[in-house]
Amino acid sequence: MTSIANISWSAEMVSPSPDKHAVSDHFSRAARSYDEHALLQLAVGRSLVQRLPQTLPVSAALDLGCATAPFARAQQQALPNAQWQAVDLSRAMLSEAAERGRLNQDYRPLCADAEQLPLADGSQGLVFSCFALQWCDPRTVLKEIARVLSPGGRLLLALPLAGSLKELQQSWQAVNRRPHVNALPSFTEWQDAALQVGFVDAELQQQVMVEYYDSVKAIARRLKATGADHVSGASGLTGKNAWQAMVEEYEKKRTEQGLPLTWNVLFLEAEKTQ
Repeated sequence: MTSIANISWSAEMVSPSPDKHAVSDHFSRAARSYDEHALLQLAVGRSLVQRLPQTLPVSAALDLGCATAPFARAQQQALPNAQWQAVDLSRAMLSEAAERGRLNQDYRPLCADAEQLPLADGSQGLVFSCFALQWCDPRTVLKEIARVLSPGGRLLLALPLAGSLKELQQSWQAVNRRPHVNALPSFTEWQDAALQVGFVDAELQQQVMVEYYDSVKAIARRLKATGADHVSGASGLTGKNAWQAMVEEYEKKRTEQGLPLTWNVLFLEAEKTQ
């Protein structure tokens, strides 16, 4: 295995916002459990790997919001001459990637905010990102990606859209009006942002994926184990009575397959033309 001590680290140039710190904390706590529970994220990422280009205009590439870098081996096999940087806001996730032997001299860690990358203009031939940028403002993060991409550089992106976790949101809405599910950007917001920053030929696809669980507790455990339980604007603890009322609402949605959990997934492919 590759020791984290043997790989040079790049640090964040700009401190993230308080909410980004909260996101980082949640993902840091999920670093050890992420791979075991992120089944949908890993399936989407494997699909995204299949879309990797055969060549790059420059050899540098980013796995942006890489978590434990589960796609590192496949990415390096697809692009053996690329110099990768595994970028994540959470140092714990990058440390876990190292513990799992996924970092090396051609796949180095970079702890940074996706909206404020400490990288030169036009320096990257590829930006790959799976289930990471839903925490970002679409225009801000796509503008930053466009900045660091070289002419001819490619963006491959997948993330959950508005409408994801709708069953959980609807069940909580029947109990109280406090935020329990993040308000994610819509397909149109990402589409408009791509055009605004210059990805004029971006290809966007929307795919609905549904997971099924035995219980609401299993859903909550899965979200916590992957770091996806952070909710912007949430405060205080949820009482036992409110939780039980939400569970009863969710149980009304049970099917023969179990309790559904819907993910509305965006796939975005784009090339920087100038």
